[in-house]
Amino acid sequence: MAKKKNNDPHAFLRKIVIVLSLLGLVIMMYLTYIHFAHAKSFCDLSETVSCDVVTTSIYSEIFGIPVSILGLGYFAFVFFLITFQYGKNIFRNIVFATLFGLMPSLYLTSTEIFLIKAFCPLCETSKVIMFGILITSLVALGKQLKETLRMSVPILIAGFVAAGVTYFAQTGTLVKRDYTPLAEALNAKGVVYYASFKCNNCKRQEKLLGEAYKVLNHVECHPEGPNGNPELCLQKKIDHTPTFIIEENGVEFERKVGLQSIEELSNL
Repeated sequence: MAKKKNNDPHAFLRKIVIVLSLLGLVIMMYLTYIHFAHAKSFCDLSETVSCDVVTTSIYSEIFGIPVSILGLGYFAFVFFLITFQYGKNIFRNIVFATLFGLMPSLYLTSTEIFLIKAFCPLCETSKVIMFGILITSLVALGKQLKETLRMSVPILIAGFVAAGVTYFAQTGTLVKRDYTPLAEALNAKGVVYYASFKCNNCKRQEKLLGEAYKVLNHVECHPEGPNGNPELCLQKKIDHTPTFIIEENGVEFERKVGLQSIEELSNL
């Protein structure tokens, strides 16, 4: 690790990047928390403006890794680089990392617009922070700016490739099989699917099953939902949706709460 110079000409710009990277870390930690905890976030404002809808969608993971964890890695890299490293290439490396990360990030923004049809305020704030880090780092480069921009071309190409890989990884998780036989088998076992049309994990559950979810014995727990039956949900003590209950002649045998994988549903 290079020693800190007494007169750092970029001290103020460093502080800006430090603050921005810390803010990004906080956002990504919070998004990671709501992804795993299935907790309702403060930015779950409506069906179209909701961090919850986006962070529980199929497009919130790449190869099973939450996008927010990848964001954590980026902001942590920038923070430790700008805090503990000194030298003329520090800002250049931050520019390279940011340009590479922005390409998949902008692809994910397009999934919010065209596929999920919901806007995640915190997700987009993190991208604004990335642009802030990029602009600050470009300003700090000074005479190295032209050379850095020239060297950035292959980084941008690599970023586009990463965005393409992300697309194929995510669309590969979409349902490609007809799970109607599974849904019919669940019905035959007396499984009832309790859900809410405003529940984010219910939407994700239904995407995993594809059209087959329409075959399930389904109870809508939200009073505003289609054929809503909140009284039955209260009677069954449904605290969270989705919930799968195996019952026969009104007697409950087993209950599964939360998003279930295809394997877990098969085990039922």
